[in-house]
Amino acid sequence: MNLEAHHNELLALRRCGRCAEKVSPVEVLRAGPCPHCDSKLAPRDGDVLRDLEQRRLRWRLTGYGLVALASFLAGTIPLLQLGVQVTALFILHIIVLRGALDWLSAKRRIAARVTVRLFGAAVATVALLLNVAVAPLVGVSAFLLGASGPLLTALYIEGSLFILRRRLRWEANDEPLKVLEWLLPLAIGLVILTAAVATAALIAGLLHFLASIEVPAISELAQSILEVIQ
Repeated sequence: MNLEAHHNELLALRRCGRCAEKVSPVEVLRAGPCPHCDSKLAPRDGDVLRDLEQRRLRWRLTGYGLVALASFLAGTIPLLQLGVQVTALFILHIIVLRGALDWLSAKRRIAARVTVRLFGAAVATVALLLNVAVAPLVGVSAFLLGASGPLLTALYIEGSLFILRRRLRWEANDEPLKVLEWLLPLAIGLVILTAAVATAALIAGLLHFLASIEVPAISELAQSILEVIQ
């Protein structure tokens, strides 16, 4: 590893490229002076954000592949894939997204964290809706959920990274918190509410369908559930 690469590696680890002391990630983004040796916290022939992106790529691709396999195996059992989906979102959030959030200043980090979490809730709600929709498709659900699992996971991770990339650039340019950063969580909240209503309607429709079929055990169970929730 040459001196330039070593310098940039230290900055990506939130250390000064000259004295290797720990420094604020915000100061690294803004290429400010090191509080220990006063050297400039700027990359040499590189970009800190690009280096961070390359570090996350391996974890993302590995995660999507594992989610595809687990979603296919769990797709034959109704709603089990939903557990796989939520677990995947949680683990990849910790591995990929939490580190990116740490590079933001306090107020921007709070707004970004709320946005990302609401976005994750929206994706999980869509996953629930999809699991309910394909539950009657015995023999096909595994293939559908095996394909949708990594797609929904990628939607959450890549969408969240898109949200964070813009905020990291704003942070690097020392731009103040924008109104958009608070309006976006509200918009995502409306999406979650809409998806939740659609899921409830779909579940009710599925129960009515099961109650009408001529399979005594299934129809009686569905009818019993409808009587409880109505």
